[in-house]
Amino acid sequence: MQIVIEWVTNILIFILFAMMIDLLLPSSNMQKYVKMAVGLILLLLMLSPILKLFSIDPDRLIASVISERRNQQEMMKNEIEMKKKEIQASQRAYILEQMAVQMKNEVDEELMKKYGLSVEDVSLQTKEKENLQIPEDIETIEVMLAKQEKLGEIQPVMIDVSTPINEANHVQQLEEEIRTLLATKWEINENKIAVQIKGREWGDARLH
Repeated sequence: MQIVIEWVTNILIFILFAMMIDLLLPSSNMQKYVKMAVGLILLLLMLSPILKLFSIDPDRLIASVISERRNQQEMMKNEIEMKKKEIQASQRAYILEQMAVQMKNEVDEELMKKYGLSVEDVSLQTKEKENLQIPEDIETIEVMLAKQEKLGEIQPVMIDVSTPINEANHVQQLEEEIRTLLATKWEINENKIAVQIKGREWGDARLH
């Protein structure tokens, strides 16, 4: 008889406690989770005599349920964090792509007029930060240039044979000159810019 009285007393005390929690909690999405947890605990209290018959520890069962719930919340938190990083990476890639297009448009016409070169690609590498500060957080800018010839137009070529032809030195000097121009146009440190020119076979000729 004492066991039954203790069992009923525990249920009544818990119901009163649950009512107090329900009154104190504001109306929100969290309330339904609290009610679900309270209902589960109440069910376990009501079944505790039966569980004892089968040697099941209610405390251990409750602890197991709580642990499982925490694991689910942790998994959900990790998934949300992963999705957040994917969205940030996508936004970052889009911003850098738009910046590269804008930078290309700023110098393409001048490079074509001055050197007969067009910008094939501009690639930016930045620091791994959530809030990028441009141009401070730009680490490198790789620029790929290519020689453009107008169809049907014959350019007179004069080769200076009085000095040894040194294509490597000429191309290097040209790349440095273009790098300086790009740094001025983009207002960025020249050391962060890498220039590569495709079709270097024309490097030993002087176009007039």
